[in-house]
Amino acid sequence: MKIGTIVEGPTDRLLLKAVVDEICHGEHEYLDLQPADLGDSFGERGSGWKGVRRFCFDICQQLSESVSDFIIDFQLDLLIIHIDADVALEEDLQEGAASIAKELLQPCPPITLTTMSLEEVVTKWLNLEHASQLPSQVILAIPAQDSENWVFAALFPEDELCQRHDFECIHASTEHQHPAYLLTLANYGRILRRKDGKIRKSRSSYRQVLPQVVDAWDKVCSICFQAQTFNNRLTEINDTFR
Repeated sequence: MKIGTIVEGPTDRLLLKAVVDEICHGEHEYLDLQPADLGDSFGERGSGWKGVRRFCFDICQQLSESVSDFIIDFQLDLLIIHIDADVALEEDLQEGAASIAKELLQPCPPITLTTMSLEEVVTKWLNLEHASQLPSQVILAIPAQDSENWVFAALFPEDELCQRHDFECIHASTEHQHPAYLLTLANYGRILRRKDGKIRKSRSSYRQVLPQVVDAWDKVCSICFQAQTFNNRLTEINDTFR
């Protein structure tokens, strides 16, 4: 398959590619659309959720085409668009969109109420009214609260945090229970680093743990509903290529 990726950052891309390769067997050609890795920078759009939003806007505004036409032009079999669920907290998330999805941040659990609202946000970034209008080749990947929840669940599935019914609701405002924060600690392998109060994600560290994540993917899906959702959509796409 030829697969385009629009993601928040390089480590998210590594994770999603590893999962795709595990579920969708065969040779794949990846087109890293956003962020554009230029070595010392990520191009004019930068990275993070704002870079994802800018790219979606540019499909409609700079290229003056629909996402369906974009998929055809780039001859994509699959387009993955990723944002983390914690962006629902961002006040300017919908700035610049032609229309606005209401009441983004919903009571959690269940996480699905919030992620369904975020699906509508991405849909509106693409100048569509409803998520049902997204082309069948588009998969929205929305880890809750971020990709590190999936990594943590793979590496420490027996941890008491993974047994909590609100595991996918724990975001950075509850820092010391947040999976990404725990992954900076020595007793959790110090896969991530903290510097100047911010969590830093190393691609080399991610590459080291991704084989474990892939091996434990079934456990991740049993712990994280959003991982199961992504898995199901990938499986549907893969079935069409058999």
